[in-house]
Amino acid sequence: MKRRTLSSPLVLLSGLLFVMFLVSCSKEGPAGAEGPAGPPGPKGEGVADGVIYSDWLDVKYKPDTIHTAGGSIDTIGYYADIEVPKLTKEMLSIADVKAYINSSDITDPVIYSLPYSSGNGLYIQMSAYEKTISLYSNGDVGTVLDNKGKKFQQYRYMIVPGNAKANSAAQVKWPEYETVKAYLKLND
Repeated sequence: MKRRTLSSPLVLLSGLLFVMFLVSCSKEGPAGAEGPAGPPGPKGEGVADGVIYSDWLDVKYKPDTIHTAGGSIDTIGYYADIEVPKLTKEMLSIADVKAYINSSDITDPVIYSLPYSSGNGLYIQMSAYEKTISLYSNGDVGTVLDNKGKKFQQYRYMIVPGNAKANSAAQVKWPEYETVKAYLKLND
């Protein structure tokens, strides 16, 4: 008895015809003409209405020290406070308070959202209080000025008041500075 295998010419020819049939049966036809444009929608309000944000700020960190039993002083971290006059107790309960660091200079920004944690162990924590944003880090990540006059490691905060019920606002990736800046239509 003769066996047929997949290498049989009849099977190969059938498979080839089947593939050709599938390729020729495309559902795409010629493109139709576009219809007339609809009437313009109502003018929307700027998304940034009510959003409070700072310029890029120079922030100086201070050492957080402890006195050891041997009488020496050890630095265990660094802290800084940013004054935020418009951050009220009421806003703390209804607003989203965000802070960002530009690890580069303003002409070539590299923005990170706080809190920040790097693979090499550096971290920057953020907490918000009435009229203050507090920063804490295990490194001195304050603003520095290079020998060409460029500032590095400047900070910016944004306060986004809650003005919409949950699930009704657009989905924004808040840790991504460029996305937030575009969504809120902020200037640099």
